[in-house]
Amino acid sequence: MSTAKHSATTPFGPSAPQLTLKNLRDQFWADVYGKEVQTTATYSYTWVADQFGHICLGLIGNFAATALCGVVMTFLGWSHEFHYDTGKWPGLVIVSVGAAVWEWFAYNKSVDEATKRFPLDTALLRDNAQVAAGYMILGGVLGFAFHLHLMWALIVSAGVLFVAILLAPKWLRQKIIWQKAALPYLFRLADVLPTVDQPDADTLQGLINRGAPPDTPPCQIVIGGPIGAGRTSMAAGIGTEFAFKNQKVRYLSLDALLEFAVNSTKTHFPNDRGPTTISYWPWSEAQVVIIDGIGPMLAVDDPGRQPNFSRFKAMLDTNLINVVEVLKRCHTVWVIGDLCPPPPSDQLGKIIEEFAKAVAAYCQSDTKPFVIQLDAAPEPPTAKGPIFPSTRAAPHVAQLRRIYQVSTSTSAKPPDKQ
Repeated sequence: MSTAKHSATTPFGPSAPQLTLKNLRDQFWADVYGKEVQTTATYSYTWVADQFGHICLGLIGNFAATALCGVVMTFLGWSHEFHYDTGKWPGLVIVSVGAAVWEWFAYNKSVDEATKRFPLDTALLRDNAQVAAGYMILGGVLGFAFHLHLMWALIVSAGVLFVAILLAPKWLRQKIIWQKAALPYLFRLADVLPTVDQPDADTLQGLINRGAPPDTPPCQIVIGGPIGAGRTSMAAGIGTEFAFKNQKVRYLSLDALLEFAVNSTKTHFPNDRGPTTISYWPWSEAQVVIIDGIGPMLAVDDPGRQPNFSRFKAMLDTNLINVVEVLKRCHTVWVIGDLCPPPPSDQLGKIIEEFAKAVAAYCQSDTKPFVIQLDAAPEPPTAKGPIFPSTRAAPHVAQLRRIYQVSTSTSAKPPDKQ
């Protein structure tokens, strides 16, 4: 990774996303003019492609419905003879109703599949279904325009184009905020299996609902658990929820953060902007910073098979000292990795507590960090079971032991396992 290529970011500190119409236009142009076979595909590109697809579905549906209605109307004697535009009005109605019904069923299916341990953002899900149906209906109207005389066809087509552009900015802005976070993938907490206590889920959701710095005090979240338990998925889920609320999120690997820290000064912080089609948020301006890949540094390497806590603390106090002014001002999520050898130790909660205390001390925080302790991944399917597990059995839905607040007192007793 090269950090010298990009200019340093100054001033630093958490700030909300600022996207102008020019930013949206430039992203749209980069998505539609570029070739995804040689550039990074973006969420904004996927959304634009989806809406073009919806328009095409409506267009094809209109021609099919118009033709079918024309045949039926001629057969029933409602029309003296069959023409290509005989059934244009009922065809338009059928494709419009069909698009609305299709998206209604798709919306309800998504609602039913959510585990509901965390609240489902039904408003955004509903709006997404409505805009998809809207673009399919626009495709139907465009197909209807092809059955009109030239002047009216041009007028209606221009109207379709105007509405299609009018609907786009809100969704392009949201997609750009997601992709600039550099998250490995999007994951909604509403899809987590209901294995976390409802009060604890409410606590985490409350933290997300309160927003992020500078509007709220910064806090730290520490995620621990064995390999395959879904640590990165949980971190991505937290980042996704903040991004859905239009917060500036930046996902970093530990090695990238260490490289940035080595080259940082008190006021200048190098940044890797990522693919040219995305340009990630500068991490020093993020409201939420997610630090993944800490596990290898804590790898067990002594006869007692204990996590290397001293190495972690030395990293915070020495290697990351140049960026403490940035990290203490924003929400930070620390994915610390596997902290004990299999089988899982009864002391896992206490071990995570020690690491969480070190994170709180490094960030100079007066509040208690939140700890997410993940359980082991489910057993692989037996020979009689399915070869390919379903989405519901994927690692990112590994069981959660519970979310609890870590006491900064050395006498704090780790909570009982659930």
